[in-house]
Amino acid sequence: MPTPSVVIVTGASPRIGLSAAEHLLARGHTVYGAARRVEKMAPIEAKGGTMLALDVTDNDSMTAAVEAVLEAGGRIDALVHNAGYGSYGAVEDVDLEEGRRQFDVDVFGLARLAVASRWLLPDRVFDAFLRSRMGLS
Repeated sequence: MPTPSVVIVTGASPRIGLSAAEHLLARGHTVYGAARRVEKMAPIEAKGGTMLALDVTDNDSMTAAVEAVLEAGGRIDALVHNAGYGSYGAVEDVDLEEGRRQFDVDVFGLARLAVASRWLLPDRVFDAFLRSRMGLS
């Protein structure tokens, strides 16, 4: 039997992120669910995963989460970046500050995760990005 992968799933509190974490747990992987709203990740913990408080707009939060996983799991094999949200409307109708906030979460959040984990044996790390909010999968 192959060694279970150590996986971080961001945006693991609602819908797709939670489902991805549960799917990975059901297949025997070691899962660290990460989100701002830790209380919404109780199903992950109930199924044997670990909950991490993580705000993808905060470099210190991102670094602390990666370090916590490395300390507990010894490595990170996969990153599933699902953190994000949608602001809807015509570009001229969306407040510029709201657009910046969404870009910070949806685009730079992904970049922060990549930067925080880039030194983790890059030949072994597999990045999987679930970006349903931006129309990508």
